[in-house]
Amino acid sequence: MRTRRSFIGWALLWWTLLAFGGEAAPRPFVSGSLSAITAPRTGRAFLLNLWSLNCPPCRGELALLARLVRDHPRCDLVLIAADAPADAEKVQRVLAERGLSGVESWIFGEANPQRLRYEIDARWYGELPRNYFYDPAHNRISVSGVLKEEQLSAWIASRTKLSR
Repeated sequence: MRTRRSFIGWALLWWTLLAFGGEAAPRPFVSGSLSAITAPRTGRAFLLNLWSLNCPPCRGELALLARLVRDHPRCDLVLIAADAPADAEKVQRVLAERGLSGVESWIFGEANPQRLRYEIDARWYGELPRNYFYDPAHNRISVSGVLKEEQLSAWIASRTKLSR
């Protein structure tokens, strides 16, 4: 019986890997996760994007971010889905469809999204999409609403100047 359960467990794992191309599921974003994102990036610029499955403008912005990652592979992008943990598979699927499955991604992992939003930014009330442009000193500029290509281009240009 134990062997059969092991086989079933491995079969389910194999099916999951095939279904999602072996891509990692979004990590649960819980209290303290912002530090887990920023700490390894000390001295490095990065873009933090907050989005949701229930946000139509966010889906368009994901396409723009996918182009950013494709055209600038050294660009450090972190995605946080402001969705329930039960939506992790859907989030993973959407990211794979948009070509963002290789990008570090998180999903709200607590029942109280207000607390998580407050931890990210006390002045953020949940509007999406929301982006934070971090510089190497981790000063950040927040942008609510869909990003424009000009904003991303300016950020890429500023990163290039800083690294020279």
